[in-house]
Amino acid sequence: MTTTLSPPGTAVPPRSGRWRLDPTRVAIVGGTFIIFLLFWQYYATHSGTVFEMPTPRSTAEAAAEMWQSGELRTATIESSQVFLLGTIPAIILGILMGVLIGGVRELDVAFSPYIFAFYTTPFVALIPIYLLIFGLDLVGKAAIVFSLVWVAVVIQTTAGVRDVDPRFLEVARSFRASWWRQMFEIRLPAASSLIVAGMRLAIGRALVGVVVAEFDTAFSGLGALIFRYAQRFELSYALVPAVVLGAFGVLLSSGLRQAERRLERWRHLDQN
Repeated sequence: MTTTLSPPGTAVPPRSGRWRLDPTRVAIVGGTFIIFLLFWQYYATHSGTVFEMPTPRSTAEAAAEMWQSGELRTATIESSQVFLLGTIPAIILGILMGVLIGGVRELDVAFSPYIFAFYTTPFVALIPIYLLIFGLDLVGKAAIVFSLVWVAVVIQTTAGVRDVDPRFLEVARSFRASWWRQMFEIRLPAASSLIVAGMRLAIGRALVGVVVAEFDTAFSGLGALIFRYAQRFELSYALVPAVVLGAFGVLLSSGLRQAERRLERWRHLDQN
């Protein structure tokens, strides 16, 4: 039996093979969700609008009907393809470019102004150009998602790599570590929590990009369902795809948030 000793002043979290829920967090999330449903029900029944507002019950019934008919499953698969095809390559390329731009000052000076200009440009104005270049099919929709995700990831990665504690780099230089080792063994791990934070922001932009792409390129996917039912003023049915997208975003963001918390320990090593 071996015993692992920890440095003085270093707290070692207990190890557990099981994933445990925080009862306080569950109670807070559950309570706010119930309050939201009650407020939604009250507003929908007392709004006094000309059109019938969707209620939690009518939305659930619409979701069950759309699922049984198969259109919700088909649309979810189509939107997932657009999301994955646009998001995964954008994250990979965004991290690689962010590492290079953040680690090489000349690249930072050369490319950062254009990247920020692209980030601040209203993307709706660029959609016609995307349609002309990439077409209306899956590739065209994925290109829109790719651009929205890539720019968020590259900006956050650049900032994380650039803001690494200089003391880490001084120690590496004192041991004559090469530029590549400094980059991939010091800068990139130290910036990992900020990179994951950028991925969380990119997930939201990706879901927006999926809906925008499906609105403007081809009538397929969850965005098409929202557009189609909203035109008919069947608001309960139009709300179902939006709820699916929101739930998908919450799940992905929560998973990335857990990863971000674990990676933040690197940024506080100098405090131990």
